[in-house]
This record gives sequence, C-alpha cells and structure tokens, in this order.
Amino acid sequence: MRAIGISDIGKCRKNNEDAYFVGTSEHEETRNLFVIADGMGGCNAGEVASSYAIETLIKHVSENRKNHSSDDILDLLAGALVEANKKVYEKSNSGIEFAEMGTTLVAAMLENKKIHIAYAGDSRAYLIRQKEMTQMTMDHSYVMELVKLGSITREEAKTHPKRNVITRAIGIRDSIEIDTVVQKVEKGDYYLLCTDGLSGMLNDEEILGIISKRIAFDKKAQRLIDTANKKGGHDNISLILIDIGGKE
Repeated sequence: MRAIGISDIGKCRKNNEDAYFVGTSEHEETRNLFVIADGMGGCNAGEVASSYAIETLIKHVSENRKNHSSDDILDLLAGALVEANKKVYEKSNSGIEFAEMGTTLVAAMLENKKIHIAYAGDSRAYLIRQKEMTQMTMDHSYVMELVKLGSITREEAKTHPKRNVITRAIGIRDSIEIDTVVQKVEKGDYYLLCTDGLSGMLNDEEILGIISKRIAFDKKAQRLIDTANKKGGHDNISLILIDIGGKE
C-alpha cells in the first residue's frame, strides 16, 4: 500500500483552511490512518478548527488504539471525532476570534484488510475499483437533504445556490452524530479522501479518468489538484490518494 496527501490554496482564497494527515509506519498507533478536514470560520478560525480537530483526533487514536481490537476500529474513529468535536467546540467558545468556527472531517483507517471510515460534513471518501468510482460517504449538506426528500436531483444539487451549506460539522454544536462506513479492500483498489475544493470542481468522470491514467502515482494526485485549479480553483483543494496494491 502507498498513499499521498496534497493541499493547495486554490485560485480564489487568501488562506488555506484545509488540513490533512497521512499516517506512516514510524508510529504504530496511527499507521494507516488518513484524515482530511475543511475548516470554516471568520479570520483564521477555519485554519484553527481543521488543524485542531486533526490534532485532537490523532491524539485520541494514539492514546486509545491499544484498547481496541481490529473489530472495534469504527468505535475508535467515531470516538475520536466526538472528542475532536468537543475540543473544537470548547475552543470556539474561548474567544471572539474563534466564534462559530467548525470543520468537516473524514477519517479512514486500514486494518485487517478493511477500510473503516468515520465522518461529519461534506468532505468525501471515494472507492475506485475496476475502473468504477463510488462515493462511500454521504454529504451532510442542505442540498443532500433535498435530494433525499426527492425535491431536487443529484445533478441539480451540483449547481444549487445553497450547495455549500452543510448540516453537520465538527465544533458547531456541543454534541455531534457521526456516520461510519466499513468495507473490505481488494488489491488494485484506490481510495480518495477529498474536500469539496476538489469534488466541487471536478465531476466523478473527470476524477476517475485522472486516477485511471497510466501515469506515476504521485502525478495522479497532482493532476487532480492542477485540473481543479484549471477549472477555477474556487476553494482550497485537498486530497489523500491511497493505492492498496502499490508499494509503500
């Protein structure tokens, strides 16, 4: 397995409020842990929210990993997101400069030939398998609620004026509901975690086309960033690309 993470400020923002983490073999407790966050808030509060949420999550996983078996990884991740929510919420109430800050967050951990995912917000996780791409997460957003109600289609959601309004995020309230996904991995799988700076600029066919190209692994990731920027780069762009069959 191999993985790469990239974050880019994009073409329109003054600062980068995204953050990410790619676990390495140097730290056993967080090995094969991958996290993406997209912060929000005034001034630099978005940057604080995303980085602080990830720091809290990493600390929780590091301190509690040994207390969880391979079958309890989802509980470990969900608990880490709940802890991150608590800490970010507390910090958001600690000073006017942090008021109303929050962040999306999607965390994935590979364990026992399975990928375990816990998330809140509209940052996404995708599976690319046998030249087909599937969104594993469901956006916690206003437009997705409309889609579920049948009020609009998924295509209409892509251009809806309220498509950036999210209904769930880390640190916005004192408690949070976490959604989880678990799936067996297969050799040849790619997994993509990304913020809406990528998924909002490129459609599924474009993302799949780039990942399927016969180019170097790191160039696939950079090509995704470059293409999102070429199409406008309206937001910060961050991604983690995981190749199950690749060498570390």
